[in-house]
Amino acid sequence: MKKVILGILALSLSSMAIANDKVGVGLGAGVSNSIFKGADDKAYPVPLLDINYGNFYAKGITVGYTFFRGEDLSLSAYLDPMAGFAIEAEDMGAGYRNIDDRDTQAMVGLRADLNTGIAGIRTGATVQFGEHGSEAKISAFKAYPMGEKLVLVPSIHMKGFSGDYADYYFGVTSEEAGRKGNYNLRDEYKADTAFSYGATLTAEYKMSEKLSLIGIVGVEKFSDEITDSPIVNDEPIVLASIGAKYFF
Repeated sequence: MKKVILGILALSLSSMAIANDKVGVGLGAGVSNSIFKGADDKAYPVPLLDINYGNFYAKGITVGYTFFRGEDLSLSAYLDPMAGFAIEAEDMGAGYRNIDDRDTQAMVGLRADLNTGIAGIRTGATVQFGEHGSEAKISAFKAYPMGEKLVLVPSIHMKGFSGDYADYYFGVTSEEAGRKGNYNLRDEYKADTAFSYGATLTAEYKMSEKLSLIGIVGVEKFSDEITDSPIVNDEPIVLASIGAKYFF
């Protein structure tokens, strides 16, 4: 899913930037299975932006402003212009194609990044708010240099979704369940407060002083409040992405 890919990329790019203390721009492509029933896997172009200008920054498609920067802690406010789990009804499987579209939403948030001082582990925490609810995330990662050219960054994270957020993207209204053509939807479903957790591995291979290849693999598992929805698959989301980034 595009949302999952972009979110993981933003986390991974932050990890790589901290590991290398560099700024870069680039482009990649990502693919994952869909959380929605019957929806095909898709490949997406994804930005590999990691830009800092004074206190302003851009990571992935997220833009923000750092209002506090200490030795081990930084705090920032940011905008995520494409948050959420968007799906068009026509992309669903047979028996689900007359649901309402779920749209992306712009969300504003606060972010904290902390160097724990424990074995090189860094952590991050975000909370963001939008028209269709709120989302929070905590993460931890560590960079492992593998010689002069290769850096590996494993990370783990956990997300929480408000009831409004989960219900907008994964709930089913009585109107949707009763529409002609939605023969796989028998009853309405109201999604409650939910969570997900996952892990990623990011690799950067340094081709030269200014050019690197970035590869990412990850997995995301959602709680029963989401997977019990009749429009949602219960398998974990598995994603992969590869791209190139130019440093300056």
